Order: sequence, then structure tokens, then C-alpha cells
Amino acid sequence: MRYRFYSKLNQSLFEGTFIGISLYLAYHVRYDRQVPAYQMLQFWVCLAPILLGRMLTNWAFGINRIQWRHLSLRDVISICKPYVAFSLVLVPLNFGIAAALHVPRIPSGVIALELLFSLSGALAIRALRRLLFEHSLNKEERKNKVAARRLLLIGAGIMGANTAKEMAANPAIEVVGFLDDDHHKMGCVIAGAPVLGTTSQLTEIVTREKIDAVLLCISPNLRGSFNRLLAVLDGLPVTSKFVPTITEILDAKDGLHLGINHSTHPQNGTGAKVKTSEPFTPRPRTEIRNKCVLITGGAGFIGSSLAERLAKDNEVLLLDRFFHNQPYSFTNLSSNRNVRTYECDILDGAAVDDLALQADVVIHAAAIVGVGRVCTYPRETLETNFAGTSRILRAVEKNSHLDRFVYFSTSEVFGVNSFRVHEDSPSAVGPAAEARWSYAIAKLAGEHLVKAYHRQVGTPVVTVRPFNVFGPRRLGAHAILRFVLDALRNNPIEVHGDGSQIRSWCYIQDFCDAIYEMLARPEAVGEDFNIGNPINTLTVLQLAQQVVEVTGRRVPINLVPAPFPDIEIRVPSLEKARLILGYHPSYDLRRGLELTVDWYLKHIDFLDTKVPRAVAVGPGV
Repeated sequence: MRYRFYSKLNQSLFEGTFIGISLYLAYHVRYDRQVPAYQMLQFWVCLAPILLGRMLTNWAFGINRIQWRHLSLRDVISICKPYVAFSLVLVPLNFGIAAALHVPRIPSGVIALELLFSLSGALAIRALRRLLFEHSLNKEERKNKVAARRLLLIGAGIMGANTAKEMAANPAIEVVGFLDDDHHKMGCVIAGAPVLGTTSQLTEIVTREKIDAVLLCISPNLRGSFNRLLAVLDGLPVTSKFVPTITEILDAKDGLHLGINHSTHPQNGTGAKVKTSEPFTPRPRTEIRNKCVLITGGAGFIGSSLAERLAKDNEVLLLDRFFHNQPYSFTNLSSNRNVRTYECDILDGAAVDDLALQADVVIHAAAIVGVGRVCTYPRETLETNFAGTSRILRAVEKNSHLDRFVYFSTSEVFGVNSFRVHEDSPSAVGPAAEARWSYAIAKLAGEHLVKAYHRQVGTPVVTVRPFNVFGPRRLGAHAILRFVLDALRNNPIEVHGDGSQIRSWCYIQDFCDAIYEMLARPEAVGEDFNIGNPINTLTVLQLAQQVVEVTGRRVPINLVPAPFPDIEIRVPSLEKARLILGYHPSYDLRRGLELTVDWYLKHIDFLDTKVPRAVAVGPGV
């Protein structure tokens, strides 16, 4: 049977020996190596009681159960407690016994020195045991000639330091260093590993240091701030995972799913299908709270509706060229202390830079819209819609705490026939000779640009393609607005062409629900989504008939020639949105029209002034 050198008995003998030596040294230090004979006698008399008292106190505090080879800082604190406790008890006991027996008391200096020496010895022998244990592991690993994996840690906080300490004991792993965005930590050594740089230097350091694996040591509530690293890591030849917390380990029912690769997504963020051996299950979303949200186009219909949804629990910054007489004017946002407005152009570099650096979330909805306006100003449409996107992307690239960047594209990127289109359906836009396609081509170019930022620098982007969103406060060139106003004014409703164009109408609250899920779900990063409501699908002529029925006005419906090329069919597939976002629109067309008509009727005086009758208005963009 193999002899156990580090048995409990041997450890107790070691500790008792150090306690005896500590008491001996305390007397000699106290009397400068000239211990009087009566004090030396006192030492021999007190040796056994103090030795026994310390050992019993250690046993009572349970420190004998702590394995020496796994000594930690918390164990050090536990070991200090019984040693200090015994000395605190020994002081009054010493005075009481000495007075009762009329014998010299143990000098206070001896008690203090004995505590210092014995505690130091107890910690030293345990630390030595741990070092010998780790040395034996390394020796065994060297014998087996196993090459250590080079590990890079992201996050040099408490979680990162604890991970580094744990990995240091594993000879199969070499902790190369940390990346951390706290500039005060640059050049520091934490848990034996240097801080090599910031997260923006990830690609450079992984290549230079020949890293094999990356661990993200980030608490769950802060992981959203590091979404920009996901795409970068996916493109590097390393394995990468989040370090789970104990709570996550305990709460995991079917194993941990904390990897940061998108291998279980139905799509990989580039539109290509990803093969997977198990069904994709989205993680529970987190509520959007205490964020700074920048919404470009914030005075508009969708921008102001999103602001109403988010302003309750977040600071909201609204950027637009003007706010007066816009949908924003018909909300209570102006009196909300969490909302600030900025009147400037999306191409204004200084203003956009400043706001983009403040934001945790950017929703980029600013654009020139409306078929009539696009056809009249095709150059401005291209410049504003694409250059504005480029401008704000350059600004957010400098934002190290960005959680999400939502880019508003359009369903028109699928061309004139888009029936139940999936996100990976091929894009198709009309010829340059037709000005109306200026809008679609600018938005499609913007999609490629945001995906390039995601792939190259890790910007946490999400692309949304709205399919005919309607509701109260929708102004501008829009089919439902024009049809309702014509009906309320007892004018004939004019429909372009033969009215057979097919549309799917999505109520604004359903659309805002989808955007909220894109902000709240980590799985949405890098993806694009077609958002609408296929249940509310009908022809434009049928829509006009529904408006007549809801308004209760008996007005004729006239078919007129279309002044510009139109889209024949526009119906989204919601398969991906349901799978990743859990998106299920709830407003049917009838209910949505009733709410919209009620609002238009309430504000008919304003609309009569600001939305005069025009000739032949179609279904709009």
C-alpha cells in the first residue's frame, strides 16, 4: 500500500510543529534571544496547552477539511479566523489565570508574535503544498510532451481573474493574456497574465500570439455590449466561448448553450442556410432597460412609435430634420423626460458622431420615402439613403459599448413579384431608367454595407425589411391615408391600374413588437428579417372596398392609370421571424383599419390642411 505523505495525520503533525516553533520564536524575539529562566519554564508549561488549544480551535472552525493543494484566497481568510480567535481568547484567559495562581502572565508581545508566526507558518506550508502539487502536474505533463493550448481571455475583471487562476493550474493550457477596454489596465499583470490590449485589437493579437482559443469572461448582463466581437471571432481560426456563471450552470436543463458561434441558427447571417443536427431554440430575451437609444428619422411614423415603446425604461434620442407637424407632434414624447430631440440632417457628420457615441442602441430609420418623392428626387434619394447609412456606420464603429444597430431596408429589394419571400430570396430591382427604383437600390446597397461592417469589424447589426406598415399617425404618400381621406371627404377613391396589386398590411404595434425582439434577442445579431402580416393580404382594390366599409361612406372607387411602375405582389414569409424572434402579429386588418380611421377622423382638420387632395395616388412604398 502506497504511503500517503500528505495524509491528514501528517498535515496535523506539520501544523502542530509550526505552532510549537512559533511559540518558541515568539519568546526569543520578545526577549532578544536572552530568555530568562523563569520565562523559559513558562514556555514549556504553556507549550502543550497552546498547541492543544490551537489544534482544537482549528478543528472547531473546520479548516482541517480544506485541502492544502487547492489553497485559495477564500481559504486564507478561513484559516485566519481560528488563529485570530484563539489569540483573542488567550489574552483575557492569560490575565485571569496568572492573577488567580499568582504566576507571571505570558507577555502580550509573545502572544502577538506567536499569532504572527503560527499563522504565517500555517499559510506557508499550505501554499508550499499547492506549489508542489502544481509542479508535479507540470512535470507529468512535460513527461507526456503535451503541447499547451494558447488561451486568450477577454475581460480582465473578477470573472477573468478567477478564470486565469483556474487555468494556471492546468498544464495543458497557457494563458497568453487578457484583452480589456479599460485603458487603466493596459500593461498590468492580472492573475499572472498581462493585459495585451483592447478588444479592437482582437484580430491582430490572435494572429500575432498564435492563439488557439478565446474565452469571454463577461457577466451575462454585460454580454450584449460585446456582440460586435461575435462576427470577428467567427472569422478567426480559434474556438471561442463565453465562460458560464454558476447560476447559468445550475439553471441549464439540457446542457449549456453558451457558445458564440451561430451554428444553430437557421441562417448564418449571410443568407445561406446552415446545416444543424438539432432544432434551433431561441434563448429567452431580455428586457430593454436603462439603455441610450438613438432613433434616426425619429419624427416619423415608425420612429416615433418605437420611441413611445422604448422611452418608458430608456433614454431615447430622436434625430430628424424637423419635428413640427410630423407624427412625433401627435405623441406625448415632447413632455417625456427620457426623450431628447435633435433637428439635424443624417449627413451632418459632427452631430451624428456625437449622438452615435452616446447610444447603446441605434435604430436607423431615416430615409427619403414615398414613391412620388423618390421619383421627383432620385439623386437626393440615393445620396441621403445610402450616404446617410454610411455616415452613421462610420460613427458607430467608434462606439465600444454598442449593443445593436437596426437598419431599415425595404421589401422593394425583392422586385415587382415578391410572394411569400424568405430572407434569402434573391434581390431584384428595376432598371436605372425608372426613377422609382432609386429607393430600392439605395436600400439594397445599404444592406450590403451594414453586413460588411458586421463581418469586418463586428458591428452588431440587424436588418429589417418592412412590408406595408400602417396605423394612426401615418402621414405622407400612403395608400390607406389617401383612401381614408377620400372616403371621409366624400370624394371618389382612386386606385392605380386595375387594382389587382397584392399587399400584406402590418399594423404598427405588431411591427414595433418585432423591432423590440430584434433588440432583445442575441440571436438576431447579424440576421435580416422580413416583417409584415401575411394574414392581412388582399388586393389594393379590396383594400379600398374595406376602407369604404369601415368609414361607412358610400363613395365610388375609380381605377386610374398608374403614373409610375408599380409592384405587383408583396407578401412576406415570417418563418425566420417566428423561429428567432418568436414573432406572431396579432392585429387583423379590420381592427387595424378601425383604429386608424378613428385617428384620422379625430385629426381631420389638420389633415385637410396638410394633406390636400392629389391626382391618382397609389399604394405607396
